[in-house]
Amino acid sequence: MKKACFDTSALVAALLQQHPHHVRAFPRLLAVHQGKLHGVMTTHGLAELFATLTALPLKPRLAPADVHRILQQSVLAHFRIIPLTAKHYAEALAMTVQRGLSSGAVYDALHLVGARAAKCDELLTFNGRHFDALAPGDSIVVQP
Repeated sequence: MKKACFDTSALVAALLQQHPHHVRAFPRLLAVHQGKLHGVMTTHGLAELFATLTALPLKPRLAPADVHRILQQSVLAHFRIIPLTAKHYAEALAMTVQRGLSSGAVYDALHLVGARAAKCDELLTFNGRHFDALAPGDSIVVQP
């Protein structure tokens, strides 16, 4: 079975019907729920997903308790969560520095390092440009 790591952009799109990329992302999430795709995300990704969902300017806003419930039901119940170690963080920092990148690029590097560590076939993202800067031409990076 194919193994896919979801970054935050892919999961936000899959979880929110009003997201412009929902139609493209939701089938991947559904495939994980149906056991047709092995879903993976990093511990970093889980925290980033919570932070993103609770900060979105939705009307009404998503309450932290609601986001927690969504994560429990839609992510934690179906995905393998990959814990990132100090070695993974050091690798992500080195990758970011090697490419001369700064700021939030390190967060994308953490997704990429985690996906590679979990031996995923693909890393699903809607931030392809960010990953092109980190790992140009890396075939693991896929935009649904």
